[in-house]
Amino acid sequence: MNTVHMYQDLMKRVRSRFDVIELLRISEGESFTRAESAAFQGRKIVEGIAYACLIAIEHGAQQIPRDAKKHWNAEKIFRALKSKGFDTLPSPSVIRPATERERADGHTIVVEGISENRLSHDQIAEIYQRLHAWLHEANPYVYGSTGAFGPDKTDILWKDLEKLKTFVNRHFISVQGEAIFCTLWDLNDNQTKVLQLSKLKA
Repeated sequence: MNTVHMYQDLMKRVRSRFDVIELLRISEGESFTRAESAAFQGRKIVEGIAYACLIAIEHGAQQIPRDAKKHWNAEKIFRALKSKGFDTLPSPSVIRPATERERADGHTIVVEGISENRLSHDQIAEIYQRLHAWLHEANPYVYGSTGAFGPDKTDILWKDLEKLKTFVNRHFISVQGEAIFCTLWDLNDNQTKVLQLSKLKA
């Protein structure tokens, strides 16, 4: 499987996790159980984002650091990549047709970033840590009851999951001029799609 197909396969799983999260959000089950189930999916989504960075690096640089490749923990993957000089992350973006001036410069399409939807490595790590707290049973000696675990934590959870969704819904990821654009829910047929792109060299 080449890197583009690998990326698409990974993003299909990420999208399916968001679909499950949405079903949990709108269902009528007990709120605490729905939240902790959604958090489990959210943690796997963050790990999927980390793996997406590895695939993008292999796609652009033709190799990935061996110490990053062996990890499953998202924070460890990001730390390993940063130690090797890779600050790679998806960039929330849209694709638009080139203007006349841009076409004159040789562009056919333009990828525009959506800065307000971006997340930094630190922000992703903080979300990952908050999601982890949901993976353990609420200690009755600490919280007394599941209700005491906190409506505030539940509100933050759903906001964190929405931030992740906005972050990767439509994104561009590039390493050394080789890039992938991905949409999790295509506007025409609702499918997950990726497009291989190369930056125009001056």
